[in-house]
Amino acid sequence: MRVDLRPGRVGQSNRGATSIGQQQTSQPITFPAPKNGLVTTADMAAQQPGSASVLRNFFPTLVGCRIRGGSQKRGRVADGGTIRSAFKYKYGATEKLFMATDTAIYDMTSPAAPPATTAAAVSGLSGGDWCTFQHTNAGNSFLICLNGADQRRVYNGSTWATTPAITFPDATTMAQLNYGWLFKNRQFFLKNATLDAYYLPVNVIGGAAALFPLGGVMKKGGSLLTGFSWSLESGDGLSDLCVFVSTEGEVAVYAGSDPSDANSFALKGVYQIGRPLGKNAWIRAGGDILIATSDGLTPISQVFQRDRQALSQVSVSRPIEDDWRRAANATGAGWVVKQWPEQNLVFIAFPGNSVVADTTFVLNVLSGRWSTISNWRASCYETLQGGLFFGADAGFCWQGDTTGTDDGLTFTAAYLSQFAPPGQFGQRAQATLAHMFFRAKSKPKVRLFARADFDRSIPASASVTAGDAASSDWDVGLWDKAVWDSLTQQLRYSFRQNVRAAGDMLAVGCAITSGGAARLDLEVDLATLQVEAGEASA
Repeated sequence: MRVDLRPGRVGQSNRGATSIGQQQTSQPITFPAPKNGLVTTADMAAQQPGSASVLRNFFPTLVGCRIRGGSQKRGRVADGGTIRSAFKYKYGATEKLFMATDTAIYDMTSPAAPPATTAAAVSGLSGGDWCTFQHTNAGNSFLICLNGADQRRVYNGSTWATTPAITFPDATTMAQLNYGWLFKNRQFFLKNATLDAYYLPVNVIGGAAALFPLGGVMKKGGSLLTGFSWSLESGDGLSDLCVFVSTEGEVAVYAGSDPSDANSFALKGVYQIGRPLGKNAWIRAGGDILIATSDGLTPISQVFQRDRQALSQVSVSRPIEDDWRRAANATGAGWVVKQWPEQNLVFIAFPGNSVVADTTFVLNVLSGRWSTISNWRASCYETLQGGLFFGADAGFCWQGDTTGTDDGLTFTAAYLSQFAPPGQFGQRAQATLAHMFFRAKSKPKVRLFARADFDRSIPASASVTAGDAASSDWDVGLWDKAVWDSLTQQLRYSFRQNVRAAGDMLAVGCAITSGGAARLDLEVDLATLQVEAGEASA
């Protein structure tokens, strides 16, 4: 075949001949609001629109995310030790918040304002890792507290006691009881570093306990760590089951009502999950139980249907599996999971470490979406009268999601979208302009930025946004003092800023620094990134 050659064109400029390359084109990339929450496990080809590769100091919502509030010191315990656990008593109109260090229990319902300290309600203790549950009978409600180092403590709404005492059929003492729960109005207990459980008669607070050994049931050894009642229905029902969990991740499930009768209390099966991360590292979520394990946040309903390897595929924490496993490997145990029902949020705290430092995982139980919190350094969480509280170092009790600062200091919330190719994979591009929308009660100060090729670094944000103290929230503002005007409604704001990032995959983000007496009311909406596409990468 004959090919006729044509003379090529030579590009001309005022400086002479130039070579002509492919013409660059400018086009926008749209990033939806981060309604899929934090996702850190997706590869290049599996990046989902509406996901965030960084979502720090935001709470996930059904339509995106909102910036968290600040925190305030509400009290300080007298011994100044690290607060190890938090729990509450609620019966009728009485609701009390307690926090414990390694040596004492403190009533932090109405503590003295720091720097004044609060005196101990119970002192002379040897451990602060408490398990608690409430047992109500005959018009009285008792908070049962166990820590595996001290005698069982019982709170009746006004006073603490070690009575009524429990007697055992062997040499066990009450100080060896590490965990307990209520199953069909019967108290169950676990003994330290053993596979032995004990139980009391129905509707009894103390007295003679009977032994329920599980050494022949748990084949992998270890010891019993935690337990709970669980129903296939939502709440307690006819299908209520009694579940025992070992340190090796074995789950023994019993059905029935009388543990002394083998025909009435039968073993339904023994199942395997990942290594549990703490005796208080589980919550009830609807009709299910979510257990924090080394493999992820595992729904107990899936244990009966899948082996351990397949459970990670249905783990609630699947979107943040990489971060979860790093934290689990760095800590091993001591995790605490606490639900904030009023906000449909779950907070997961774990011991401080250098691998996943200064982090709390946050889950929205309605959407199953995730985010992280920094700068709180919480060791445990609890709620009181609809508010969120947490314990930390130096004996401080904090209230979270309140005001616009962390005890007077500013904090920065950061969002970075999923990474997306500007066109075809392997085509490099340069981001030049970011455009992002927000919903807020007043105009914020926002820094927009772009990142390329999975660079998740967050730039500093020097401008501080102060919330509008004149606006009021329903059920928060004071009658005859709150101002109800247009500021109580969210308005839509948009920002355009020049950005610079070049690579094969691009993402857009924002950084907002909160500071002021009022909590910011701000949500992130969709964003666009203007890019100039170049030639394909080599």
